[in-house]
Amino acid sequence: MGLRTGSGKADVKLINAMHILVTGGAGCIGSELVSTLLTHGHSVRMFDNLSSGKLEHIEPFMGNPAFQFQEGDMLDRDAVGQAVAGVDFVYHLAANPDVKYTPGDATNKDLEQNTLATYYLLEAMRLAGIRKLAFSSTSAVYGISERQPIPEDNPLRPISLYGATKMSCEGLISAFAHLFEMQVWIFRFANVVGSRVRKRGRTVISDFIHKLRQDSSYLEILGNGRQAKSYLVDTDCIDAMLFCVANAGEHSNVYNLGCDDQLDVISIAHMVVEGLGLGQTEFRFTGGEGGWLGDVPRFTLDVSRLNALGWRARYSSREAVAMTIAGLLRQTAG
Repeated sequence: MGLRTGSGKADVKLINAMHILVTGGAGCIGSELVSTLLTHGHSVRMFDNLSSGKLEHIEPFMGNPAFQFQEGDMLDRDAVGQAVAGVDFVYHLAANPDVKYTPGDATNKDLEQNTLATYYLLEAMRLAGIRKLAFSSTSAVYGISERQPIPEDNPLRPISLYGATKMSCEGLISAFAHLFEMQVWIFRFANVVGSRVRKRGRTVISDFIHKLRQDSSYLEILGNGRQAKSYLVDTDCIDAMLFCVANAGEHSNVYNLGCDDQLDVISIAHMVVEGLGLGQTEFRFTGGEGGWLGDVPRFTLDVSRLNALGWRARYSSREAVAMTIAGLLRQTAG
């Protein structure tokens, strides 16, 4: 079987038309997923409290008879019960969007917005008899690993509250799948990037653009700048999820989603400086291997299992970052 490369285009009907719920659908990745599902001929209900999702992401779908927006919070069990009513399939993307922990932050934020929210969704699905779920997990569940690239069977030793609560979500999903005959797809994302602007929680790319537009003479870079990670453009991420759902038929399916390379932070800084057309910019490093408490300094995901299924990312980490820089500069021009 030849490898299908991510296209970022909704040109293939991957799964039969269904009524699908997307939690967190007003976010950057969620809204791309909703757009693709609608183009594939599905009807979509979006559930979002708009704490980090944006109304402008929803506007292109309004007026489409196949689209419904339900504003609500994942911690409101009645609202979650209403959201799952009558759907065939759930894509669960709702989560705390800011992975960084800053001293003084509440330590229960990820517990509530990730773990409890996922439990309430699973329980609502159980009560409604809904048996299919796709979940956006994260590479942060692995923590710091000597084994690189990191395969799916690597020990999970998260070093952040975000990664720990995503791991607990995976555990809940696995248990519900076993006990209540659900079929599930768990996707451990690389760093997903794209040109849609977040309401909360800047990516390294948008952080650099923001800082340099404030003062282009210098750029503060968290850590030592040698942090190197895998990046996946959002359209490839959506394409990979849909491909896995259509082609991975196990009772419980766990896949790394990414490409087979990495890019370091210093390279991203140079790319942003060049994209802004700046001359001499001084780089100032805060020091340390990680950029913040709980940051995993370096990782590359082993995507051989995804490749063996028949899918490969269309863009490398450098290409994904370059596309994102160009898109963000267009979005935020002026």
